[in-house]
Amino acid sequence: MKAHTTEKQEILLSIGMIVKNEEKVLERCLKSLQPLMNAIPSELIIADTGSTDSTVEIAKRYTDNVFHFEWINDFAAARNSTLKKAKGQWYMFIDADEYLDDDIGEIVHFFNIPELRSKYKTIEIITRSYSNREKTEYLDSCLVRFQRIDDSEDKVEFIGKVHEGIPIRYPLGYFSTILHHTGYCYSSKEQINKKMNRNLELMRTEYENSSNKDLRLLSHIIDGAFFNENEREKYVSEALTIARENRKHFYSNVVFMQAIAFYQETKPEYSISICDEYYTSSDDPDKYLATVAVMYLKCKILSALSKYEESYEAFKKYESLYNDYKEDKLIITDSSAHPIQGLSYSEYIRCNCVAAMDLKMIKRYNEAFSLLDKFDLDNLEGENFRTILGSIRDICQTSKQYGAMTLTFEKIMNLSDANKRLLALYMMESTYYSIVGEDKRMDFAKKVVDSSEQHLLYSELMALLINQDKDNFNTELYGFINKVDDWKEGYSEAIYLAVKHGLDIGDVIDRINTSEFRPKLEIIANNHDDFAGYVLDYGVPDSYTANIKRFLWITSLYEKASYRSFSLDDNSKYNLYIKFTNLLGEYVNNIYNPELLQDESDVEVISPLHRFGYYMLKANNELMEGNSVEYIRKMKKALVNCESMKEIVEFLLEQFKKMMGLE
Repeated sequence: MKAHTTEKQEILLSIGMIVKNEEKVLERCLKSLQPLMNAIPSELIIADTGSTDSTVEIAKRYTDNVFHFEWINDFAAARNSTLKKAKGQWYMFIDADEYLDDDIGEIVHFFNIPELRSKYKTIEIITRSYSNREKTEYLDSCLVRFQRIDDSEDKVEFIGKVHEGIPIRYPLGYFSTILHHTGYCYSSKEQINKKMNRNLELMRTEYENSSNKDLRLLSHIIDGAFFNENEREKYVSEALTIARENRKHFYSNVVFMQAIAFYQETKPEYSISICDEYYTSSDDPDKYLATVAVMYLKCKILSALSKYEESYEAFKKYESLYNDYKEDKLIITDSSAHPIQGLSYSEYIRCNCVAAMDLKMIKRYNEAFSLLDKFDLDNLEGENFRTILGSIRDICQTSKQYGAMTLTFEKIMNLSDANKRLLALYMMESTYYSIVGEDKRMDFAKKVVDSSEQHLLYSELMALLINQDKDNFNTELYGFINKVDDWKEGYSEAIYLAVKHGLDIGDVIDRINTSEFRPKLEIIANNHDDFAGYVLDYGVPDSYTANIKRFLWITSLYEKASYRSFSLDDNSKYNLYIKFTNLLGEYVNNIYNPELLQDESDVEVISPLHRFGYYMLKANNELMEGNSVEYIRKMKKALVNCESMKEIVEFLLEQFKKMMGLE
């Protein structure tokens, strides 16, 4: 398992690590180094600062050069202990919660060419810090991780008790290889807070004991004080004052960037003024990587301030800089000092969506669509896809350009990704239900049908909606419902139409998952004021008591209708509530052991809704037998067991009093 280096070969690369209790991630890190160490003459040096788990045991499987370093609250001192043992021409450092990308060809090529090795003194590498376990959210930094150490007259040494590093020595090179960092994705908030507070205390001490105001240290303290806004503002203000006086300082751009980010929500106008000051106080700002972040932040802040024209102009500048970054035209040393916002593809997509919303707000709809149309939906994943799709939906809803939405929908429905197809169906259905008024919904349906280029189920549903007066409508609707094999998204309106037109779809219910039809009914009830009336007219077809699944369906149908019965007159509402409570009670009798129901002390094990149904059925039976006292007692007991049914119980009691002449 240990990387092989012969004694006769001169070591080109020494890799140093400091570790403590890293058994969960260390092996992943060390395994990632093996291809590099097998490709070039290398050595691995590991300083353990007091592990109590299996860290040392794991480390010794990969190198014999493992030693103990007594921790003295100084990361630079610990790093330097490995540096002093290094025998290579170059030195690289890495942490246990990092791992080298599989593609190391660029690094191997560098170390195999003597002219390249001798040309540079420092090499940066892209370090990708993930913020979630799915690794879809991250920030990229170009951090100095490789230093040439074979010149005895050019001393190399780590500085900084926290966020330690070796000052950049020129010429400076750059590896585009990714060094992945997962230190924060698997940590709890408490662990992160503990680590940040430890580092902050060390940095405070170092800063207070220093004779000069170190901008590098101030920048790190600003990040370290993330959860203490008052303290953070103090350091931001102090750092910004120093950065203004020293615009050529290595950390000056970064401090401006941090200040803009800090004030963006509490003092957005001030934050914009710092953006402008950044530009006017810098020599040729468009050549620096930090400017990408400045324009990225400016775009978002201006949009939040409803300054849509200005925000869009800031976006165009950001996009130009982003493209320059992708083409390696920018000076990237800013990212050696701090992660730069706006560089990841996800951030680029989000900023495009902000700009598209800006264009929507100023009614430049076609430009907004063009901005989003450049993204290949087939290659977008996860949140990036949802962000783009949500923006397209938003613009279409505002502009009423449903034809454009239909074309996007049909494009997605041709993709192989089932999740994307479900999201596209959700987009169409949610847009349809967001429209207020049956006439306007019918206009939506007509635009979908007119703009459809393919024969897809959703456009077929919209065609059915338009042609409800056809003689063979029920036959066509039944045929359509039988063609749907996945009811998760998109086809709720078909169920509504079936209820509206009295179509018995019991055999279809047998094929729908119970986890799907209850949400469907809720969507329908929430979006059709006439739903309760149609349910009452629908009645209870005999087929719906054929099996327990159909029984649950018809009970759920009446339940959802009962919640949305405000359009009914009192007599219809009373009939609806009686049917619902009887159905629910009978359903409870069917699914629970009769002995359990007979012993009221055991009713507590039943869910609140089912307890409600149990007592309501008993109450209704008491009413049928003319036992008024027991009717009221059972009703009140039903209410105690399910407070959410208060409106139904109170209404039934009120109607009972009217019938008894008690009012």
